[in-house]
Amino acid sequence: MNYDRIKDSVDIALLERSHIVVVGAGGAKHLILNLARSGVGQLTILDIDTVDDTNIVRQGYDQADIGRYKVDALKEKVQRINPDVTYRGITDNFLEMNTEQLDSIFEDADMILMLTDAFSAQSFGNIVSLSYLKPALWAGWYAKSRTAEIFFQIPGFTPACFRCAVSSRYKANEQKQVVVSSQCNTIFHSELLDSLIGLLTLAILHRNSTDMTKESVRFFHSLLNDDGSLDWNFLQFKAHPEGGNPLFDRNFGALGKRASNFVSHWQQVEPELKPAYPYDCPDCQGVLNELVKNTCNHEH
Repeated sequence: MNYDRIKDSVDIALLERSHIVVVGAGGAKHLILNLARSGVGQLTILDIDTVDDTNIVRQGYDQADIGRYKVDALKEKVQRINPDVTYRGITDNFLEMNTEQLDSIFEDADMILMLTDAFSAQSFGNIVSLSYLKPALWAGWYAKSRTAEIFFQIPGFTPACFRCAVSSRYKANEQKQVVVSSQCNTIFHSELLDSLIGLLTLAILHRNSTDMTKESVRFFHSLLNDDGSLDWNFLQFKAHPEGGNPLFDRNFGALGKRASNFVSHWQQVEPELKPAYPYDCPDCQGVLNELVKNTCNHEH
């Protein structure tokens, strides 16, 4: 692979020794292929689904892939792009894995990407991220794919977890009010979100680097506060003039609905964010940084 054109953006050696675990290989198909193009050395992909004819339109699979497990179809495509990638596709149910299985996947992971539209999997991903003290990212679209969001947590940098930030959704799920749908999600929506996830993933992988000649390093450090903490880790962006999320109407109303299109709005997640439910966050108690300080030595 010739990485000459991206060597000022990323540390190739760092990426080649990085292991990324992706849960969900649907809309993330192009993200996975592009991580391989970028030099990521190890990819573990979890997905229980096979390719059907609806996946051709919005996920980018081929007609020849229909009926195959998505992780198997992806393996061939990844290897054609970058034969040096160590690829592992897993079709076992993520939620039913025992400790030994989870250890084999997550113990040496450098980052976890939770890219499934199943609430139960997204929720369990938070437990896994906290248990193994791994950076993790969640992403998805709101109704009619007008607005998307990305949340990421990094032990030692971010002050609260995924459950803290989206506790209202947990509450709604407990009351069986959560409806998840990829309706209106075209291939362009999938690839747009994949690109933003990819840029953030590269930045997070470079979080411990001090080589400010690399753009991914500068990206991550630009998100830090003076004390080295990072609390702006929840972003939403609009991909339709009509929005679909009151956040944009509230913050960009004076600019007009079209002026805020494709604008990202970053939100601050505070330590011990008060949950929407009447009890403390059972996953991290709002003290993700304290959890890390008590279990490992982490240098920013």
